[in-house]
Amino acid sequence: MKSLRLIKVIASSLVVASVLALNPIGASAEWKQDFTGWWYKEGSSWATGWKLINSKWYYFDSKGYMAKDTTIDGYYLNGSGAWTELTTSGNFKFDKSTGTIVEYTGSDSSVVIPDKIDGTEVKRIRFTSSSSCKNLTSITIPDSTTGIESIVCMNCSNLTSIVIPNSVTNIQADAFSGCSSLKSIIIPSSVKTIESRAFAGCSGLTSLDIPNSVTSIGNEVFQQCSNLTSITIPGSVKSMGCDVFGDCVNLKSVTISDGITSINQSQFQGCYNLTSVKIPNSVTSIGRDAFEFCNEAKFYVSSEATKQLLVNSGVSESQVIVSA
Repeated sequence: MKSLRLIKVIASSLVVASVLALNPIGASAEWKQDFTGWWYKEGSSWATGWKLINSKWYYFDSKGYMAKDTTIDGYYLNGSGAWTELTTSGNFKFDKSTGTIVEYTGSDSSVVIPDKIDGTEVKRIRFTSSSSCKNLTSITIPDSTTGIESIVCMNCSNLTSIVIPNSVTNIQADAFSGCSSLKSIIIPSSVKTIESRAFAGCSGLTSLDIPNSVTSIGNEVFQQCSNLTSITIPGSVKSMGCDVFGDCVNLKSVTISDGITSINQSQFQGCYNLTSVKIPNSVTSIGRDAFEFCNEAKFYVSSEATKQLLVNSGVSESQVIVSA
C-alpha cells in the first residue's frame, strides 16, 4: 500500500518536473560523483526529483544531487540513497537493512536506545529533522549497546544531553547542528574525526572536552556556539578546517596544544570576547584573518617567529606577548 502511495506521489510530481529530468533511462545514463555527492547523468543533463533506477527509487535535489540518510515526502532514503520501507517497533521507526533508528515517535522526553530491534542490531541513530525527535531532551545509550557506529541528532532543538558511546570513531557532518538546547556532551576517546558543522549552532553548549584521540576537525564544527567560553585543542589534531570557532561570541580562552602545526583562515573570526590565546612553537602557519575581530585578545607565544606569523595574519603587534 505504501509503495502504491509513493508511486502516486511521484506520478503527480512528474507533471511539474523538468522535461530533461523525465527522459527515460538510455544508454548514456550513468552515476557520477564529486566532492559534494552523487548525481545521475542522463545524456547532457541530470535527474531531479524522484527517479526509478534499476528497480529502486531515488530522490535528486534541484541541483541534481542524490539525497540520502533523510526523509523526503514522508519516505526514508537510506545511506545509499534508495527508498527503504521502515519497520515500526514500539516507539521507533527502524531501517532493518542498515540497523538505523530513523525516528522516535513516543511522547517521553527521555529515551533509552536498545541494542536490538526485531532481532536486528542497532548500528546507527539518524534523526535528521526536528519532527523525528521533537519530544526528546535526553538520549541514553547503555554500555550493553555496543554496536552503535554513528549518531546524528540534527535540529533536535530540545535535546539537552547525550553520551556518545565508545563504539563511535567518527562524528559525522551536521551530527548535532541546530541542537540549540544541548548543554552537555561527552566525546569518548574512540573518536578520531569530527566532520564539518558537527556542533554548529549548539548555542547552549558552554564547555566541551576534545579528547587526545581526535586527529581531524572539519570546517565550521563549532560555528555559532555562542555560549562556549573556553576550549583546548589537543596536540593530536593534525588538520583543522576553516572557521572552526567562527562567531563563538562568548569564547574567552583558547589553548592550542603543542603539536598543532597550522591555524587556518578565519578559524576564530568574530570571537569578539576572546581575551587569552596560547600558541605553541609547533605552529608554523596561521591563515589570513584567523583572529579577525578578536581585538581584545592577548596572544601568548614563546618565539618571535610565532609572533610574526600572527602579525602577518592580521593581528596587531601590540596584542602579542612574547615570553620564554
